[in-house]
Amino acid sequence: MPSMIKRGIVVAGLSLAAIVAASAASLFFAPPRSDAGRDARPASVTLIYVGAEDCAPCRAWRRDGWPQFAASSEFRRLAYREVVAPKLFQLLNDEHWPDDLRRYRDRLDRSSAVPLWFVVADEELALTARGLREWSERALPTIRSLLR
Repeated sequence: MPSMIKRGIVVAGLSLAAIVAASAASLFFAPPRSDAGRDARPASVTLIYVGAEDCAPCRAWRRDGWPQFAASSEFRRLAYREVVAPKLFQLLNDEHWPDDLRRYRDRLDRSSAVPLWFVVADEELALTARGLREWSERALPTIRSLLR
């Protein structure tokens, strides 16, 4: 009988050791927590594209950049909205901006360049990027980082 108890203890000890090792490994390899008490998780990301039909750089992005981005894994993981005016000089007009997006429009002035992207994470503006260069150098890396 004492040998069975010893075996039980050893087996239980091995099981406990395996559980402790697995727990330690999961802590070591687990993603870091972002805020105390808050689970690390991808942000709820919205991309808002702003452009005009008579804007050459906007047309270039819609022709070249948009199809590639729309086919990306990042695109499938975010909400996408757009504001497109027929004419550049009409871009800030109320008729082109849905009510819920006007708070972003109100951050712009007449000198703002387009194409323009607002990257919004968890309802907060994370980035405003203007022009084709900033799309690839700032907006896209920010989107990827937020979706990790």
